[in-house]
Amino acid sequence: MKSKILTRLLTGLVIAVSTSVINCQPSSAGNNRFVLGIPINTSLRLLASARVDLGVGARSEPVAIDPKAEDFYNQGGDKYDKGDYQGAIEAYNQAIQLNPNYAAAYIGRGNARDDSGDKQGAIADYDQALKIDPNNDSAYYNRGVTHSRLGDTQAAIADYSQALKINPNYAKAYNNRGVARSELGDKEGAIQDFNQALKIDPNDAKAYGNRGNARDDSGDKQGAINDYNQALKIDPNYALVYYNRGITRLRLGEKQSALADFQKAADLFKQQGNKDFYQKVLNIIRKVQ
Repeated sequence: MKSKILTRLLTGLVIAVSTSVINCQPSSAGNNRFVLGIPINTSLRLLASARVDLGVGARSEPVAIDPKAEDFYNQGGDKYDKGDYQGAIEAYNQAIQLNPNYAAAYIGRGNARDDSGDKQGAIADYDQALKIDPNNDSAYYNRGVTHSRLGDTQAAIADYSQALKINPNYAKAYNNRGVARSELGDKEGAIQDFNQALKIDPNDAKAYGNRGNARDDSGDKQGAINDYNQALKIDPNYALVYYNRGITRLRLGEKQSALADFQKAADLFKQQGNKDFYQKVLNIIRKVQ
């Protein structure tokens, strides 16, 4: 399954963006800042949480799964990966009809409903999955992402925390909870979550990028630069990290280095077909020059 993308704060994303863009969560007032008189666009500045991850492909269900139900479930996953969310919903409907206790199918349908815009339907599906399997960490995680997209950051944090009680090694849940905590202004709590995510997965470019953002917001500019550098070692095409490193360098007065980062970000956004972010970065380049 594709992972939902939570980049410096999208839901969500993430947001990430882990590196594609999803719906933006409301940013906190503290993020609406200026650098050399230039407004920092929060939809670019904030790193997204990881896109909702199904995370249940190999999960063993508490009841025997009818092979036909599993076939429909697999069809749903294939259609979801291709962006055919309505087709995925229909396939998951069939799987659920054949096996009403198929928690993974409810989660899959919830993800497809979320991405098709039916957030309340997604919540209902995750709720049902948790009635069937109260210890399903993926259901809590995915519900947390949807709550975050709805702007209910506290509910998102509660869901990520519950997922982590069940699965203490759930790196994406630490990453997403860190993003949510950062959004609420708890930079220290966010950094602790990103630290934990990186202990579990030292090659997570999103977590390095997110920690860099939190460090920058906390005043640790050099720590932020170090994190951005590490993220780019892991993923040299991470456009949003180039952008965020440029913001930090601009705040440090390193105008030429900042412009180089902004230009690299713009080039990558253009290559990736992200016209909206490409234009936003070009506008910043014009103002900085």
